[in-house]
Amino acid sequence: MIDTYYIKTYGCAMNYADSNSIRNLLNDYSLQEVNNWEEADLVILVTCSIRQQAEDKVSGWGIKVRNDNFKDKTIILTGCMAQRYDRNKDKVSEKYNIKLKRQFPWIDYIIDFKEINKLPKILGINNNDLVKNQNINYDESNQYQGLFPISNGCNNFCSYCIVPYTRGKLTNYPKTEIINSIKDFLNQGGKLVTLLGQNVNSWEYDNENFVDLLKEINKIKGEFWINFISSHPKDISNELIELITKEDKFLKHCNIAVQSGSDRILKLMNRKYRAHKFIDICKKIKDENSNFRITTDAIVGFPTESESDFLNTVDLIKECDIEMVYIGKFSPRKGTKAYALDDNISLDIKKKREVILRETVNKIRLEKHRNLLNQKIPVLMYRPNKGISYYNHDVITDKEYKPGEIYELEVTDISKAGLKC
Repeated sequence: MIDTYYIKTYGCAMNYADSNSIRNLLNDYSLQEVNNWEEADLVILVTCSIRQQAEDKVSGWGIKVRNDNFKDKTIILTGCMAQRYDRNKDKVSEKYNIKLKRQFPWIDYIIDFKEINKLPKILGINNNDLVKNQNINYDESNQYQGLFPISNGCNNFCSYCIVPYTRGKLTNYPKTEIINSIKDFLNQGGKLVTLLGQNVNSWEYDNENFVDLLKEINKIKGEFWINFISSHPKDISNELIELITKEDKFLKHCNIAVQSGSDRILKLMNRKYRAHKFIDICKKIKDENSNFRITTDAIVGFPTESESDFLNTVDLIKECDIEMVYIGKFSPRKGTKAYALDDNISLDIKKKREVILRETVNKIRLEKHRNLLNQKIPVLMYRPNKGISYYNHDVITDKEYKPGEIYELEVTDISKAGLKC
């Protein structure tokens, strides 16, 4: 008999949104969520595969809790680790699933997330009196920020990336479905709408594109903000730049994943743009709004990356005034094009380059934060003492404020991590 469940989530915001979908499904079947896996009848692992280290965390968790602790529980593996798509047949590889079951004998079911609605049937949960619960599409630690996947999968095939094989072909969700979910969230008191996708700005549906979708969301009445992650430079248009820099509802922040400042490395990565394209995008954004905050993703130690290639990335970060970078040390993923390349950059060099890049960005961020001292900025409070700024900074306050409201607050202190008001 399954009455209680626990969800352990690894990885990106998309995985947290997937966890919310599972939560909604099980809540409708009147299962009770618990905060400790040991108290749960059902444990669901929503996994990440972006790097080997992410998969190792799942292995480590299984070893840590030991098999005998699972004897009275049902363990589900889903998320990116639970699937490797055969792109030609557009279905999960059976051979891969067999390998996973051998690797994790303590797991009862491996479920492709696209099949997650079958979970109650698989588990034999019979409930003839289903209770339709309020839809949850926010991070449980911040109920005012809603997470809204607008697509799933990816067709870009960046040479280092496993996502096209874990998530499958790009599927864009209907505009009506997205808009209705957002309106429900706002009616529940939501204040920050975050659109999600592996390549969020590639969304297209019924002859409408990403800008069309954003314009429709922008028309919804009420005081709320709009954000989206993560953007691909090849899909950023002048029209998109004008919209997000000039319209008040959009956070004055955008994450645009550059990955490298070297044209040679970008070509090896199959990124379909060159460094000058990214630089031009940043310049156009800053020309429209000099206070606009740009963050990015970068990979250090890609095969054959020379010192010169790496320094091109450092120079790009400086030129574009990047305030934060999510740095990944190259990790070869079986099945990708880059897996066949010689991973000839040592771990020591990767770590050294990571430190240099992080120090470069930290210096820029501190200087930007100093410029905000004694300035008033809009802040959405999601706890009495914690909030998110209009520029997507983390904010803490001495004074307590009502969660779910937007205030004009003066910046009184700064750190690398965020702002104090």
